[in-house]
Amino acid sequence: MAKQTQPADSGLGVAALGRKGQILAAALEVFGECGYEGGSMRDIASRVGVSEAALYRHFSGKEAIFLALIGAVGTRVREDGIALLKAVRAETLTRDLATLVSDRRQTARLYAPTIVVILPVAVRNAAWLAEARVLIFDPIREALIEKVTQIDVELGVPDAEETRSSRVRALMSLFFGYIASTIVLADEQDQAIVETVLRVMRWDSGGTLKS
Repeated sequence: MAKQTQPADSGLGVAALGRKGQILAAALEVFGECGYEGGSMRDIASRVGVSEAALYRHFSGKEAIFLALIGAVGTRVREDGIALLKAVRAETLTRDLATLVSDRRQTARLYAPTIVVILPVAVRNAAWLAEARVLIFDPIREALIEKVTQIDVELGVPDAEETRSSRVRALMSLFFGYIASTIVLADEQDQAIVETVLRVMRWDSGGTLKS
């Protein structure tokens, strides 16, 4: 049996799950190094420091582990994302957006395994993609719609309701895109990103912006 190790939590927040949490953290490391197809139950067991048979006492197979990873990551991303959105207020919009954009560096570091390892695999499997949508994207989108609606009303954005759906979609694409690009590219200027968000969301002329 391999020497028992303690895989890094990798931002999953699974430490409280005990052995299952160690397995998930190890699986994320293995999939990150070998890819989902290249990583095996034996590799994961070796990383944790247990036998392959012991691994099967916790999970029925590699697919079950990956689904549990989506669940663990989804919960963390959803809760953190919604908390960030709730902190944005119309009266301090420019400043709050600047903070949100600046925080993308920490977000990128924390969720790099999710973006680089989990999502590319999940999008190739209909069931996994559906799970990711339910756990991550749909709740964040609902919270974002609620926040955008609130800001639109407070700033008096014209024709806000008719354009809200497309603006929310654009904002999600911008934000997730900026996080992904931060992982692989040099940082863009925060102020330029904030100005882009304000312009796309029509918040630059919808009312008086305060810093």
